Amino acid sequence: MLHRKANRLAQRLWVPAALACALGGGLLTQSALAAAPTPESNTSCGGTVSRAKPTSLDPYLLNYQFSCDWGITAYTIFVNRRPSDFTTLDDYNGAPSVFEPTGNPDSKVSVVCSGTIPGDAVNCNAGVGGVIPAPYVTEGSLDTTDPLCPYIPKGAPKGAKPQPGAVVELVVSDTTGAEDGPFRLFLSGKCPSPAKAGAKTPFEPKSSRKKK
Repeated sequence: MLHRKANRLAQRLWVPAALACALGGGLLTQSALAAAPTPESNTSCGGTVSRAKPTSLDPYLLNYQFSCDWGITAYTIFVNRRPSDFTTLDDYNGAPSVFEPTGNPDSKVSVVCSGTIPGDAVNCNAGVGGVIPAPYVTEGSLDTTDPLCPYIPKGAPKGAKPQPGAVVELVVSDTTGAEDGPFRLFLSGKCPSPAKAGAKTPFEPKSSRKKK
């Protein structure tokens, strides 16, 4: 009888003690979560795109470059012409280069890009633990399925309205864990006339080209 009473007493004492421990652990967990810094989207980036010399595989080749005022770990470049157009990109450079502010290449930073082709975006990152420091310059290239600038397709009837130009935008993930953007990458230089922009290139048709 005494043994049973002792067990009951021990159980009664254990329940509040366990409850207090659980509550205390919960408070500690909540305190730790409350102490974690909240990512703030304060990073600002800017850059440009420029029309590069066309090739047989990339007739609408573009070069892009940008820099940010804070270190970033990844970025995405979007190319949109219409809201429902998801095939604006035909190709891209899978290994962009990073340059120091002095213009010297930084071999310590390795950027790798991937994405679905044809598509409307390319995703790039500096690898596990990798960072593109500020204000280093990242340079890469991509090829659009149609001209970047407004254009009139070759063979279109007289008086046809130009197709809209594409918009290139950048979104980055900075070292705080925040996502920043989109930032518009404006064209460096002027667009040709829509008629010239849509002129047939002397290269093989896109239907017969293969991805590099």
